[in-house]
Amino acid sequence: MASKYTLKEIGQTAKRISTFNLGELLLNFIGYKGVPYPGGFLSRVPGKYGADDYAYSGEPASEKTSSDFGSTLRKRDAQGRWYFMPVELGGVELPNTVISIRGKKTIVETPMVGRKGTVKELISVDDYEINIAGVCLDVDFPDQQINALKELYDINESVTLKCALTDIFLDEEDKVVIKSIDFAEMRGCETAQAFTMELVTDRSFELILEE
Repeated sequence: MASKYTLKEIGQTAKRISTFNLGELLLNFIGYKGVPYPGGFLSRVPGKYGADDYAYSGEPASEKTSSDFGSTLRKRDAQGRWYFMPVELGGVELPNTVISIRGKKTIVETPMVGRKGTVKELISVDDYEINIAGVCLDVDFPDQQINALKELYDINESVTLKCALTDIFLDEEDKVVIKSIDFAEMRGCETAQAFTMELVTDRSFELILEE
């Protein structure tokens, strides 16, 4: 398929693209910085991954492309570069993402007279809370990618989520609902747009009525 941009247009925007670093964008707008292939995203901790431009002095990356549970762990992009843990939401693969998941239980604690501690009663296991953050990139303003995210948000029903991390916690029939989406101010960066999404799991229940 032919590119929608001419060589002249690509040349005019190449300089703007080279003026920022994806890792620094993730750090400044999301709070995380990418590391080299396998491309996992970790909090920036001094002494771990030092340096600009993804310099790394550790062990060579593994060639493992699938998790032990069968989920996609690493894949190649259109330019043939490997990246870590793709996230697919509602059939759309989200660009340059990091993802986290949080579980919580509702527990009633009852103090006992004359005894230390409390009696704990498990009431329910709450829905999982999932946070996704990423950066849309293009040779110019990434309006098509932003519109794809907007269309996902406009779906007022639960959608599928595929990711090596969340596949461990979610059952096959589980889906997620997008609670919120946020596009951060990019402070003059013309060809990138950071975004964050909050999701919550949605599980189907079967209601049985007995007469």
